Amino acid sequence: METFEMNYSGKNIPIPSKTEYTKCLLEKIESLIRRMRWKAHFFLNANKEEEESNSESEADDDMNENYGFKSKRTPPQIAEMADFENDMLNIVDKLQFRQVNNEFQTKLNEDVKQINESDKIIVHADKTRNLYQMKPDDYEKILTNSITQKYKIAEQNVNDEIDKEFDRIADTLNISDRIDRTVRKPAFVTLKDHKDNFRNHPKTRLINPTKSELGRVSKQMLDRINADIRAKTKPNQWTNTTDVIDWFVKLPDKDTLTFLVFDIVDFYPSITQDLLSTCLDWAKKYTKIKDIEYDTILHARRTLLYDNNNATWVKRETKQEFDVSMGAYDGAEICELVGLYALSKLKNKINASSIGLYRDDGLATLKKSSGSQADRARKNLIAVFKDLGLQITVETNLKVVDYLDVTFNLETKSYQPYRKPNDTPMYVNANSNHPPTIIKHIPVTVEKRISSLTSSEEHFKKAAPKYNEALNNCGYNQTIKFSKDDSAIPNKKRKNRSRKIIWFNPPFSSNVKTNVGRSFLSLIAKHFPAKHKLHKIFNKNTVKVSYSCMKNMKSVIKAHNDKIIRNSNQTDISDKTCNCRVKPECPLRGNCLMKSVVYKATVTHDNTTTAYIGLAGGTFKDRYRNHTKSFRNIKYEKETELSKYIWDLKKTNIDYKLRWDVIKKSNTGIRKSGQCNLCLEEKFAINMNKDNIINRRSELISKCRHNKGKTKSTDHKKKKK
Repeated sequence: METFEMNYSGKNIPIPSKTEYTKCLLEKIESLIRRMRWKAHFFLNANKEEEESNSESEADDDMNENYGFKSKRTPPQIAEMADFENDMLNIVDKLQFRQVNNEFQTKLNEDVKQINESDKIIVHADKTRNLYQMKPDDYEKILTNSITQKYKIAEQNVNDEIDKEFDRIADTLNISDRIDRTVRKPAFVTLKDHKDNFRNHPKTRLINPTKSELGRVSKQMLDRINADIRAKTKPNQWTNTTDVIDWFVKLPDKDTLTFLVFDIVDFYPSITQDLLSTCLDWAKKYTKIKDIEYDTILHARRTLLYDNNNATWVKRETKQEFDVSMGAYDGAEICELVGLYALSKLKNKINASSIGLYRDDGLATLKKSSGSQADRARKNLIAVFKDLGLQITVETNLKVVDYLDVTFNLETKSYQPYRKPNDTPMYVNANSNHPPTIIKHIPVTVEKRISSLTSSEEHFKKAAPKYNEALNNCGYNQTIKFSKDDSAIPNKKRKNRSRKIIWFNPPFSSNVKTNVGRSFLSLIAKHFPAKHKLHKIFNKNTVKVSYSCMKNMKSVIKAHNDKIIRNSNQTDISDKTCNCRVKPECPLRGNCLMKSVVYKATVTHDNTTTAYIGLAGGTFKDRYRNHTKSFRNIKYEKETELSKYIWDLKKTNIDYKLRWDVIKKSNTGIRKSGQCNLCLEEKFAINMNKDNIINRRSELISKCRHNKGKTKSTDHKKKKK
């Protein structure tokens, strides 16, 4: 195990390659055109209300029906948008780049190169910014040990059972054509390098990134339930540091009080199915919970873990794979519901106004009391949580306490920022490849945050030096100053007219000379003038630009690790690259069994050369057979643009030659946009070779065909009830 030196924040963004930026921009343009097509489609067909539920743009505004899930369907082409779409894609063709030279970016690019050339996995530390390099076999051994400590191999049919229940719930909620089934992601570990004897006996934290998409639905349901309970019971359940500060400021007679602070041990994994069911039954006294909501919340708890070999694991001693995993979409809301129930139980044990809870951290005040009285309060707390099946640690008779990121002092009636020992603040570097507005506002944000965490200018001056030093080390010249101006500004009601805005989020990169945002807005003005049919929905007030970011260093490391793990697990792949009976006739010259490739078919006839670009998610040979079938049978003439072209030649008796080549090997890993890497590579190749290919440019707006199986196939045409 070796240390990997990276003395800057993992959120810093390196300058991407021209190809990487172009692919990302193409992806963003495709997303924009899809949303604009749906918007235009329903604007032009306003009378067709029955189909409106399939609109991507409408999905955002109808959370109750679709829970924010967008349509998986490809939007219809809109004739009035054709010229606009073509000009948007031309932005990609006309991109101009420039050289960016600065010391920090040079360092980032060197580190990126070092990471990509390494054959080792880079592992993050658990509570520090340290990074460690490990051989894949060593990492796999540590990961397996971590899994087997708390997990066991799941029963063979458990995945099918969960999928079946998922489909039932999705059907009941009418979102089965929108929501993806759970994507299986392999577990990983972080290293607890703050523990003693770490080098010889490394301890780890196991992270399970697999989470049910129904957790997004459960989150919205729990948000409503928790809000209703808070409104009726008015507990001190804090959602952020500001809530805690407000509570502290309003405490009367601070000099007569002492703090009691407690922490729920392993809160997330300690929540059992029985405890959650009890909390939901209790919640029914304050709000209505439908059966489907109850089922959805419990189903989202059915959590499986997958290792790098795709083996399925389940927690030991658990009912129906029940688990509240850290990182689950609704994990925080589950903890808040249990917290509300716990606070209701504490109501008669400690004065309700003097105790509060933020997730697993609790804080209370007691009137100055003897040691025995404080100990009685401590035992009462422990007993209440023990009845819930939870363990807590408690400290009493404190006048000063470090809670969340603030130190509260009852004697001086003050508060100031708190950081854990050896936790030095670190920010995005001023030369990071972030949009300028983000870089500009970092010192301002730090200033506002530290000011809000201090009760006076005197305490601010004591805390400020370490933050000024951190900003200076990251390339900022500004120094933070105490400011409480926000509290002095009265809240003015703004008369805002709600608009449904479509956002274009092109990626920002300082090496791109072309002003993509300005080019886009000029195209909106050009193609949708005042008298245009679509001007009402596409104008400067309804379509806006906000730049997004490219991959940061943390994402670069994750991509590298995924690649190393993927390659190390390809031991079962046969060395056979061709199964053609007559080897010289192999369409790929001995490589027809290649998988997940973007290929090019070059057609030559009458001194004319043109090409077709396609992809094969499985083996190229299977895709090749489908092509040759469409060349032989006229009933498949319109299967692809290539088959149409070939049949046009055959009908006019023109001889032709075909050559097949692989232009890119990729994988079908799904990106955040819903597209897979392979589909994006195909679209990139089509756009880059548009002048000499027979593919249509409209193929760039097609949906990813490799998402099939991840979404339950249903009839999109809903019957009228």
